[in-house]
Amino acid sequence: DRRAVVEFAREWAENGEKTKDKTMVIIGAGVNHWYHSNLIYRAAIVSLILTGSVGVNGGGLAHYVGQEKVACSASWASVAFAGDWKMAPRHQNSPSFHYVHSDQWRYERGYAAYDTLPGGRARGGGAADVGGADVGRTAESGAAAGVGASTKGAADHTIDHQVRAVRRGWLPFFPQFDRSPLQVAREARTAGATDGAGVIEHVRSELEARRLGFAVEDPDAPSNWPRLWFIWRGNAIGSSAKGHEYFLKHYLGTHTGTVATECAADHASEVTCEGKAPIGKMDLVVDLNFRMDTTALYSDVILPAATWYEKDDLNTTDMHTFINPMQAAVAPAWESRSDWDIFKTIAEKVSDLARTHLPTPQEDIVMVPLQHDTPDELAQPRVVDWSTGEVPAVPGVTMPKFRVVERDYVQLYERMVSLGPGIEENGVAVHGLTMPAADMYNELRGRQPRRFRGDDGGVYPSLETGRDVAEAILHLDPASNGEMAHRGYEAEELKTGLSLTDLAEGSRDTRISFSDIVAQPRRVLTTPTWSGLVNKGRAYSPYTLNRERLVPWRTLTGRQHVYLDHDLYLQWGENLPTYKPRPDHTMTDDLLQTRMDEQGRILNYITPHSKWSIHSTFSDNLRMMTLSRGCYPAWLNDKEAAELGIDDNDWVELINDHGVFVQRAAVSSRIPRGSVFVYHATERTVGIPKSASRGGKRAGMHNSLDRVKLKPVLMAGGYAQFTYAFNYWGPVGVNRDTYVFVRRVDRPDF
Repeated sequence: DRRAVVEFAREWAENGEKTKDKTMVIIGAGVNHWYHSNLIYRAAIVSLILTGSVGVNGGGLAHYVGQEKVACSASWASVAFAGDWKMAPRHQNSPSFHYVHSDQWRYERGYAAYDTLPGGRARGGGAADVGGADVGRTAESGAAAGVGASTKGAADHTIDHQVRAVRRGWLPFFPQFDRSPLQVAREARTAGATDGAGVIEHVRSELEARRLGFAVEDPDAPSNWPRLWFIWRGNAIGSSAKGHEYFLKHYLGTHTGTVATECAADHASEVTCEGKAPIGKMDLVVDLNFRMDTTALYSDVILPAATWYEKDDLNTTDMHTFINPMQAAVAPAWESRSDWDIFKTIAEKVSDLARTHLPTPQEDIVMVPLQHDTPDELAQPRVVDWSTGEVPAVPGVTMPKFRVVERDYVQLYERMVSLGPGIEENGVAVHGLTMPAADMYNELRGRQPRRFRGDDGGVYPSLETGRDVAEAILHLDPASNGEMAHRGYEAEELKTGLSLTDLAEGSRDTRISFSDIVAQPRRVLTTPTWSGLVNKGRAYSPYTLNRERLVPWRTLTGRQHVYLDHDLYLQWGENLPTYKPRPDHTMTDDLLQTRMDEQGRILNYITPHSKWSIHSTFSDNLRMMTLSRGCYPAWLNDKEAAELGIDDNDWVELINDHGVFVQRAAVSSRIPRGSVFVYHATERTVGIPKSASRGGKRAGMHNSLDRVKLKPVLMAGGYAQFTYAFNYWGPVGVNRDTYVFVRRVDRPDF
């Protein structure tokens, strides 16, 4: 009630005052899985901003979403994304990719069914749909935020916003075009293009004339399907596959428990939606894995990978500030190899085949979205759409950027195992900071030289082994090389006019090598590539660099933003943090085909972070299974279970249109009424009964019951901090606003 809210707010402010701003919100990944997750986060963030708690040790937002921080990100990115060979990176945000290609968009009416805009305005995305002066921008800005008068009043669907985001350069998407980019480059040359700029102009004009299409506009055309899927050590068809049954149906074309019917055709306007969605798009699925998990079960080829104690590698996490080694204590078992060696073998075979099939270098075109930490942040202060004739089609301004790169497939292997000259010429870069590295590159070449086998014949730093790669990453990154950190602060000084290099003076001669971290784990250095100051043993806290040294935040104004004036946020009424009710079961289309009976009840389906597993791995080993009753139980509120006639350890069925899950019940007063919990990550390897409700088909896993939803406002781009960066920006794969029918099962059938 209001009194409790006011009392809490006063106590919050009082704590900040007494502790000198040491107020903290500890928040996990679960919030991120609700449809309105951005509003929940922003509510917490605003409370911290108001008490000055951001950028303070002991304060701020302590956010845990898994151990995925790459501390040495500048040098790692150069190796991982072929920046050392001057290639344009090909990045893809996974939620968009799978929402489109697994055809989950076809089974919903889109955001209009469960999201609301202020003032009861229509959601057509047209020029009249965006509020003008009443929400803080001019009427002209409102008129520009849709997709032009040509679609005014048209149907509008989440997939339509995905298409517009790609077309405007807000998000990446692969495949890029309705035909191979190598073919498009050849067509440009045939049409008279004499250089890279001419190729880009050809692409621009062909897109504008609609003679060339974006693949996302017709994702179910066979020419636009993803055909080959390499899965590297992730459970991509299992614990990471929100909408698992749709992966089985539309990627693999195999048995599935979904009974959902397609319903998007009458609601979408920007995408081709003809006939039924195709079944089985993938030609080949290859999995690099060290265990027989769900993904491995469904893959065509499994390449056995070495585990943590069978290879040399680096490990960093957002849970601490140390760089840890992985070491080959024993040789990889049987035919398994390290990840690096597996990819080397593949690259070598591709190079061999290329001598016959692609013997000469090929021109490729890479479509790059407008980038964070670059002038692209000023490209689209108003949302406009070139495809309607509203504005000219200008690469890097009103549409994506295009880069022409040369792919020499014959030399693919040689380039993979050699650190290319791009680092010597251009340095390493991350977060808008570029650090010269020619001398460091030459030092590395002297330590681990390798002669290029081919026409080049030059000597480059070797990346032959995992140890070589680790040494290169450590030697070239400001988090592990004090001189590189100093150069990073020099670059930051040029951008900000501040004096900052003193932060690196005490560690300027530090060089952390692989041998060093083998002897003892070493902390990362204070570096401008991360916002926490860790000098003299200080604990890492984000944004202390911004708070104490006045380095601008990476936003439009350089300040912390409460008010967000992107046109799409204005349209959605989310320019300020606000409350929006969560979608209920009448809106999400989870239960249109699934019929209740008198025994069961509709409950909100929640998949919290793993309970009895080692992170999201090894839930099906003996120790973990012993802790979890030998199965993956469905957790129910004790009083609600009693009302349903369900006792602890009874078998229960959780079912909706997307799929079915059959397991034992764990009854507990800790579970809130109206919810049923199944902790991820389950596997389809142990104790999965059949489901009578699905005609005797084998039941699924925890992700069998969800279908991903994307929030269009999180596709906003082209302006200020709403610009794309790898692993930073894009819509969340929402799955917690899901509802299932729960009932007791008398006897499971295996």
